[in-house]
Amino acid sequence: MSVPVWCADFAAGFWAAASDPPPFPRDLTEAISGALPLCVIELPGLQVAAVHRWFADRGIGIPLDEPDRPLRGCLVAWLGHGFAFVEATDDPAERRFSLAHELAHFLRDYWRPRETAVARLGPTVRDVLDGYRMATPEERLHALLRNAPVGPFAHLLRRDESGRPLSFAERQSESAADRLAFELLAPAVAIGEIRERARIQPMSKGLDTDSLPPSRASSIGHRSPIG
Repeated sequence: MSVPVWCADFAAGFWAAASDPPPFPRDLTEAISGALPLCVIELPGLQVAAVHRWFADRGIGIPLDEPDRPLRGCLVAWLGHGFAFVEATDDPAERRFSLAHELAHFLRDYWRPRETAVARLGPTVRDVLDGYRMATPEERLHALLRNAPVGPFAHLLRRDESGRPLSFAERQSESAADRLAFELLAPAVAIGEIRERARIQPMSKGLDTDSLPPSRASSIGHRSPIG
């Protein structure tokens, strides 16, 4: 399956900052720590309220007004730093995918737009991005013309009663995060090489079947040899 250019670009940029990708099944925790201001926290019984408590215990108030519900993963990004929460009791494959999904949100929805705004508008725009002041008319004009978003980051966490993201933009963001998560964990190029080896040498080793959770392994064209 072909990879969208934006997706390949984000994945390549991450691994360029993180050093060489680890072998399969990929554990992204160490790579993240060396590449991004993103802290990984595993909590048992992960819920919206548990995320609130984690920050409250550290004397930090966060603007998260979502009703309480169970979570497999959650991203809070604020003041240039991110916190990726993962359900600690999920099996390893599910935790890997949850972390990759939240990393994808951080890269695509927070870090890249922030870095783009700073590069185009200058370091003083960080005060706008962090909510310390309103953007000036000139900054808003430049942001509009240069397609650099200005304003505090709002995490796309809202869901309807069935658990689906509320808006089209949020659904699009979730779909994109899934696509990038797959590319980070099981890149299409690597899958193609594995398939080619399997075709030439039927007994050759493929990708570990534990690399992705079963509910995800058949998605986005990643059907075989993942399982």
